[in-house]
Amino acid sequence: MGRFSMIRKLLGFSILAATFAVGAHAADAPVKYVDPLAGNGIALVPAGDTVSQIAFAYADRDADLYVSWEEYRNRAMRLFANIDTNGDGVMEISELATFAGPDAKPAPFDISIATYNAVLRKYFDDADKNKDGALTPAEWHDVVRPSNIANQIR
Repeated sequence: MGRFSMIRKLLGFSILAATFAVGAHAADAPVKYVDPLAGNGIALVPAGDTVSQIAFAYADRDADLYVSWEEYRNRAMRLFANIDTNGDGVMEISELATFAGPDAKPAPFDISIATYNAVLRKYFDDADKNKDGALTPAEWHDVVRPSNIANQIR
């Protein structure tokens, strides 16, 4: 249960960060940028609710409606770097506690960057149903669901 709560908080922060970052990075986005809030995001509907669509659009840096492993990992590594405040390559229990807030259950263990990457890779590969090396909006929907993440960490 502790792992689920921690990973769920990580995912929630990731989606929230992506939501706010979309606006911050809209100026760098390609002309064909798909933005569900601007009304041109009909292709993103399979990604899930609006927050999931925004997170997909933010991760899909080249706006081709596919999130490659590189795009997915880069998005996740930005989150890791935000939590790993001392930059040692480990999300320590204290850093996770600061991130999760005072009401969260304490994390039971540190998470190294190697462990984080291994879980990310497995999760990405499991979500990539057609095994083409990229996530479609529909496959993305499966990635951002907290219950699926919990199953990967157990």
